[in-house]
Amino acid sequence: VLSMHTRASLERFGAESLIPAGLGIAVVSETGPLIAALLLAGRVGAGIGAEVSAMKVTEQIEALEAVAVDAFRYLAVTRVVACILALPLLTILMDFSAIAGGFLAETLVSGMSFRLYLDRAFSLIGFEDLVPATLKTAVFGLIIGSVSSYLGFNAEEGTEGVGRASTRAVVLTSILIILANVLLVRLIFFFFPQGAA
Repeated sequence: VLSMHTRASLERFGAESLIPAGLGIAVVSETGPLIAALLLAGRVGAGIGAEVSAMKVTEQIEALEAVAVDAFRYLAVTRVVACILALPLLTILMDFSAIAGGFLAETLVSGMSFRLYLDRAFSLIGFEDLVPATLKTAVFGLIIGSVSSYLGFNAEEGTEGVGRASTRAVVLTSILIILANVLLVRLIFFFFPQGAA
C-alpha cells in the first residue's frame, strides 16, 4: 500500500525508480518495528495480562509464593525477556513481508525485475539504520512484557478483573509503544545523525 501511494507522488517528478529504496528504508526503520510491536501488544500483551491476572484471581500466585517460588521472577521476568527476544525476530519477518508486498505492487505496475527491486530496496539501508531499529524493537518488547505483567499482577478480583487486565494491557501498551516510538526517533536522530530510524 505504501508503495502504491508513493508511486503517485514520485511519478510527478519522474522519480518512481526511488520507490523501492524509499520503501525499504521506511519499512526497516519505522513501519516494520512499529507494526510488529502493535501486533505483539495486541496478541501477546493481552495474553500475558489475562494469564497473570487469572493466576492472581485463582490464587495460583499465592500458591507459588507459598512453596518459595518468586512469582515475579517466575511469571513476569520470563515473559519480559521473551517479548524482548521475540519482537526483533517478528520485526524481521514483518520487514521481509512488507518488502515482498512492495515488490508485488511494483511488479504489477512497472514490471521491475526481482533482482533490480531488491538491489534498490536495500541500497539505502545501512548499519546505522539496522542498529536503531533493533534497539527500538527491544524497547517495545520491554514495554509489552513489563506493562502487561504489571497489569496482570495488579488486576482486580473476579473474572471481570481478568478481562479488564487483558483490555488494559492492549490499550496501554499500544499507547506507550507509540509514545516511546516518538521519543526513540528523537534519540536516534541525536545519536545516529545519518540514520533515518
